[in-house]
Amino acid sequence: MYHLISGFYAEWTKKARYNVLIVGLSGVGKSCAIEKIKSIYLKRPPLPPTKIAPTVGQNVFDLALPKLHLHFWDLGGSPSVRTLWAKYYEESHAVVWVVDARDFVGLTDTASDNGKGKGKLVDRDAGSDAAERREESWRILADLLVHPSLEGQPILILANKCDACSSDPDMALGEAERKALTSKIQRWFHQKLAQIGDENTGTSTNHVKESKLPSNIFADDEGDGGDLGTSAQRPMHGFPSSTRDYDWDVIATSAIDGTGMHDAIDWLSIRVQTLNKH
Repeated sequence: MYHLISGFYAEWTKKARYNVLIVGLSGVGKSCAIEKIKSIYLKRPPLPPTKIAPTVGQNVFDLALPKLHLHFWDLGGSPSVRTLWAKYYEESHAVVWVVDARDFVGLTDTASDNGKGKGKLVDRDAGSDAAERREESWRILADLLVHPSLEGQPILILANKCDACSSDPDMALGEAERKALTSKIQRWFHQKLAQIGDENTGTSTNHVKESKLPSNIFADDEGDGGDLGTSAQRPMHGFPSSTRDYDWDVIATSAIDGTGMHDAIDWLSIRVQTLNKH
């Protein structure tokens, strides 16, 4: 009887496990971000970035949270490894796409020319290494999004290395500056999605549907609440295979000082559980 009861209890208290893909170009700090998450949640000192080798195949990490387990697959970003990414799509529940936030600093808002609100973002650094990396990152992400196994999955874009994006190299990135950078990157990706919709189906993605979700599910996570109360469910229309809606967002992060890491884990945890209920 004891074993029967203990078995029922173990099954009842068992936490769900969700697989999260972490992908992006080489050198954007995917492995460093995982190492920082480990140090924050396991409460141990992180490895110095110089000691973290680039991921050649995959880097696996299980994060036990109060209500669930997040199983991370950090996949290498080199062209040869990218051909293997699709093998993981079928069993994934969410995708984290990592970019280098420094590659987006050169974007200019045309509203700054006339002083009237937010205009269109212009690549005034066109032809630079940063602009080429932005475009390469977008092309690969766009290809990833049309894969049938990823339809409807939450997509979180981590704008990593935001600590190196301060307008004053002698000062840390301030909260207002971080939010402005995040907003700029969100709008850049939104413009890219709108272009796909216009070119392929004639529909625009300028409509943003708001869905209310809990802001923070972890009572012991302090000081990093972010703006998670409202999730922008931005329709990604116009892909060749179908018309799709993805719940996606951008969070600025730093694998050096931990900025945004709690926000990222909270966002993923809420979305994978919400998706699983539908």
